[in-house]
Amino acid sequence: MSRRHGSNQLKQSVDGLEGEVLHRPPRIAIAELKQESNSFVPTQTTLDQFRDFHLWYGADLIAGLRDTNTEVGGFLDRAAEQGWEVVPLLAAFAISGGPLTTECFTTLRNDLLARLAAAMPLDGVLLALHGAMLADEHDDPDGAILEQVRALVGPKVPIAVSLDLHANLTPRMVAAVDAIVGFRTCPHIDQRETGQRAANLLMRLLNGEPLAMHMVKLPMITPASLHIHDQEGPYKRLLDAARALEQGSVLATSIFTVQPWLDIPELGYATLVVAEQAAVAVQSTEELARMAWSERHALAAAELVPPTEAIQRALAQPHGPIVLSDLADGTGAGSPGDATAVLAALLEAKPDRPALIWIYDPEVAAAAAAIGVGGTIDTLIGAKRDTIYNQPVRFVGKVELARSASYTFGGQGYTGIQMDMGLSVVLRHGQIQLLVTSKSVMTVDPALFRAVGLEPGKAQIVVVKSHIQFRAGYSGLARGIIMLDSPGMSSDHLVALGFRRVDRPLFPLDPDVVWSV
Repeated sequence: MSRRHGSNQLKQSVDGLEGEVLHRPPRIAIAELKQESNSFVPTQTTLDQFRDFHLWYGADLIAGLRDTNTEVGGFLDRAAEQGWEVVPLLAAFAISGGPLTTECFTTLRNDLLARLAAAMPLDGVLLALHGAMLADEHDDPDGAILEQVRALVGPKVPIAVSLDLHANLTPRMVAAVDAIVGFRTCPHIDQRETGQRAANLLMRLLNGEPLAMHMVKLPMITPASLHIHDQEGPYKRLLDAARALEQGSVLATSIFTVQPWLDIPELGYATLVVAEQAAVAVQSTEELARMAWSERHALAAAELVPPTEAIQRALAQPHGPIVLSDLADGTGAGSPGDATAVLAALLEAKPDRPALIWIYDPEVAAAAAAIGVGGTIDTLIGAKRDTIYNQPVRFVGKVELARSASYTFGGQGYTGIQMDMGLSVVLRHGQIQLLVTSKSVMTVDPALFRAVGLEPGKAQIVVVKSHIQFRAGYSGLARGIIMLDSPGMSSDHLVALGFRRVDRPLFPLDPDVVWSV
């Protein structure tokens, strides 16, 4: 799939506006609409989940995202440097979860398009999407949005898009826009840089420079726990090779290693290159695709440890914290965050040193708050949303804290963005301190626990519900990391998930599939 675009749009648009100063600053619309969906989660994402993370309109977008490690932060950097007139539309970001409801998707899409229409005439558009969003009756809502944006602004206004590295890139997306770039790190720490790279390509288009973009789709998915950019292995080799190709006429390379919990047609890895010449884009994209295919078996060899064994290993270490990744209940992968298998194993182990763990259970949070600090709670906790893989666990403990809380991402990932935890309580049972929140949150940053007075650096065990992103938050703090073989809706055991709608054959569901570019 290829797209070629050459534009002298800025001059055309300026010349076509009667009475306008010829050298006015380019008018650039900027927007964000991001959510990563999981087909295996029975609950749906509503507008409330966007409001819980952020949902801003107009100037609030700039106030909320300027100088943050986000793609929009990168857009705004380049806009300030170039003297562009920024037209902020909306910034909508929800935690990963089930597909968007019809009302949620329709509202956000219509808001985006209405604000875009009101902003015209425009000289360019910068959009930050995730690329793995689902909605009722839409397997490719990102592609549908891009088509509608293109139809609205017309064929000559350049559109540049940033995507998450785990996007499910489709020909529909590529056909609708002029340039696409994806993250180059996992855990994701280059969001702002990715926004800058997308804006750099838009600058070329505004200057009338021709660009060519080509994609190749591969029939493969792989476990997300191996998607690590800075650890020697097949994934690092792929991302390093992509970056090494960015020289000469090759302007941007992306490998979209797709989050694998999408049960939809067209699921799979994709490679994409933006270059000055079409032939170079095709050649480079195909080279990366062949390399990804050759690494498929190595990328599927995830090594996981049962929770009981992992806890024993962690307690055998002289110093902590040892981070245990309950990835099958990863909230950044769409799982609800109320799986109980690891909590049950901790209660059984009776650790002799501090262990911190989090769970999403608004009902228990409310009950504990009603009991009050200093009181004792005896309750069944968890497995209210994940009733498929987990069961509620009895927890008896002291209520140590009960209040509303939020935290701001530190470290290298999503730096400066705030996450609302809602009513939060800390419950203690022996050395186990259980943080219960009334909103599902990303657990990838130590700031989650610090927001309620718990210090991960003083714990022997810290449990996170994340495949990869926690590595950025806990870099320099964790004394060890163990990936868990626990049950849940974002499991690395892909073959066991029960895919029904994906195109077949698809590796590793079909391990002997033959493919060539």
